[in-house]
Amino acid sequence: MKKIKTHSNTKVESKQILLCNTNRNSKDFLNSIKFRLNGNYKKVPNYLIEKSGKINNLNKEDVTPYFLDGYTNKGVVVVCLENVGWLKRRSVDGKFVDWLGDIYNNKVHEKKWRGKHFWDIYTNKQMESTLKLVKDICKKQNIKVIYNGRGHDWSSSGLRKRIK
Repeated sequence: MKKIKTHSNTKVESKQILLCNTNRNSKDFLNSIKFRLNGNYKKVPNYLIEKSGKINNLNKEDVTPYFLDGYTNKGVVVVCLENVGWLKRRSVDGKFVDWLGDIYNNKVHEKKWRGKHFWDIYTNKQMESTLKLVKDICKKQNIKVIYNGRGHDWSSSGLRKRIK
């Protein structure tokens, strides 16, 4: 994998871990980072965890101001998991497509949430890698673990049960 151009080299003591998803497959996500804004895109996460469980370290810098506009506290480690998010069924042929209209050929998770019914799933390998990475970051950065999921429905991923 080619080195991704990142922003200023700011080192800050980490205090939080933000889990998010890519909303596309990992290859397209990495290409979007590489080519968006002529290679000057700053919203580069610290880590990307692929469906295979592979952990990519993309950024060793503090990315807090780029991911969380207006967030004044620094020190958030951003971990993105490969996942295309919500899916819809095409009426023409019944196939599932992602938000870009690309055909989705994997297992679909069916759950009504946030006005959508069909979702891409996180793999067991991703959950295992995420758990390992979160534990490593917490130990290395001396982050007190507080089981306080916010935003997306993180408890349904099973990660909350695995961390405890």
